[in-house]
Amino acid sequence: MEVKRKIGFFKRFKMSIFELENYIEFTAEKCTKAILFIIKTTALFTLILVALNIGYIYVRYGSPLNYANEIVPEFKYENSTFVIENEKNDYQKAVASAMKQVEPTYKNLMQEDNFSKADIMNYVQNNQNQIVIMLSIFTFFTEFLDILFLWFMFALLTSLVGLIVLRFSRIKMKYSKLFALSVYASTLSITLTLVYTVLNSFFGIYIDLFDYLSMLIAYIYITAVIYMIKSDLIKQQMELIRITAVKTQSNEDEENENDTQDKKEDEKKKENEDEKREKDEEEPSDEPDGSEI
Repeated sequence: MEVKRKIGFFKRFKMSIFELENYIEFTAEKCTKAILFIIKTTALFTLILVALNIGYIYVRYGSPLNYANEIVPEFKYENSTFVIENEKNDYQKAVASAMKQVEPTYKNLMQEDNFSKADIMNYVQNNQNQIVIMLSIFTFFTEFLDILFLWFMFALLTSLVGLIVLRFSRIKMKYSKLFALSVYASTLSITLTLVYTVLNSFFGIYIDLFDYLSMLIAYIYITAVIYMIKSDLIKQQMELIRITAVKTQSNEDEENENDTQDKKEDEKKKENEDEKREKDEEEPSDEPDGSEI
């Protein structure tokens, strides 16, 4: 019975990006292995993103209080009327739009009918650690779901390209195995997408058509993998034919050797019989010839 090689998480991640020639090993696994790989990798990516966000706040702004002061616009909430007094940047414009949609939440939070940006800053200053923890948990779950959904979409679209390639290459493969291969083929695309997202968010780097380019990478991967698998299958068939031919030749040689051995034994047996017959004919008889009394 063939023992399947156990592939660790980081080895699997490395194989999915750098070792396309070893993708055939993934076809021997269940699709659940690939789904579990998505979940583990997404969790790892999400933790990295959360850590980068928190680090970015402390490095650039010094503290959550300074960050809140930068993104929260000047506002007053008096007599059930929400008034934005000043919007300095795009962050404050986005926050102002969100604040207008959740006015009751702010009212319940402050437990007052009237409050302003100064009240928000006081609350943040007195509860910075708790706010960081809560925002980290919230960010983790939202980013986790976003990346998970994005990866499944990448894998689905990549598998559709894989179906076309399979048809042209005349290879039969279950869709579950093709989807698993598509998951691994999308790993580099997802990784680059997240790296680009970080660079775009923190440093304002923008690349035209990046989304299409990242998808193209996954399509190239699945196409190359399928043709590599086809090549491996052809090599395996040729090796099987060679082994069969060698085995057949060996059987024929063995049969010929057995026939030769049997022929030699028959000849030897015949020689023994001839020698015995000649010996019997030459042996003198002891019986009286009739002249003796």
